[in-house]
Amino acid sequence: MLLLSPAQVALYDQAADPDTHGWAQPDLSAPVWQGQCSYQPGPGPSDPRASEGGGAGPYEPNAAALATLYLPPDAPVADGMVAVVGSQHLALARARLVTDPTGTGQLDCWVAEGHGTDGWGQ
Repeated sequence: MLLLSPAQVALYDQAADPDTHGWAQPDLSAPVWQGQCSYQPGPGPSDPRASEGGGAGPYEPNAAALATLYLPPDAPVADGMVAVVGSQHLALARARLVTDPTGTGQLDCWVAEGHGTDGWGQ
């Protein structure tokens, strides 16, 4: 059960053949799972000129969108997957299953950080 406003999401497996640095474009041809999530976007870069270069943190030239996604416990969530919510592509990290503190399982959910993939060349 998701208690926050729902959004449609599609999950894609992480790339099967990364290069020697661990980087690879994910295969976005067929999702491994589709359904509803709660998509909570972060505030984004605070400097409107972040894309011009210089700085670090929110002022870094490659500053990208951040979000938190809450997904149902049956979703196959894992670090390195790509979530597509609307037109936003997000690489998932720090995925963890949060269990219902009452022990009923009704509030179990996956929580993952989503990192924007602008510049990946979708």
